[in-house]
Amino acid sequence: MAANFSVNWNEDSSATVLGRITARNGSGSATGVDGEGNWLQIADISTITCAVYDLDDSDTPNTAIATPTVTISSAVLDTPVTTAVLWTKDSTGYNFIYDLLPAHFPTGNNRYEVEFTITLAGDIVVFHGTYQGVALPVRVS
Repeated sequence: MAANFSVNWNEDSSATVLGRITARNGSGSATGVDGEGNWLQIADISTITCAVYDLDDSDTPNTAIATPTVTISSAVLDTPVTTAVLWTKDSTGYNFIYDLLPAHFPTGNNRYEVEFTITLAGDIVVFHGTYQGVALPVRVS
């Protein structure tokens, strides 16, 4: 199942991506949100890949401009975070965090899509999380 999120990026700036990754066969406890299943944990996941696309690049809108490496043990949190320091969507929290580099959003007013592909252990279940939005321009870029 794919999840699509609308976001704003900032031109030439880092961005922290947060998410709740769950599955019916996740080894964590149930999230408590109807239909979400259980929290995924590090041991549940075999790979996470990332691709960044500049959707307004007329020459190559379907070619990734970057494919940053995602380290599962750094991006997936076995204990979900429920504090509102970073996550303000709800009190359920998040268990996925990943930082993107300023080079991933080089042009203000362009739309960028960041797609994460998560493959669970056993390579049977694959799902995607896509974050898409405009890079808000800065003057000193």
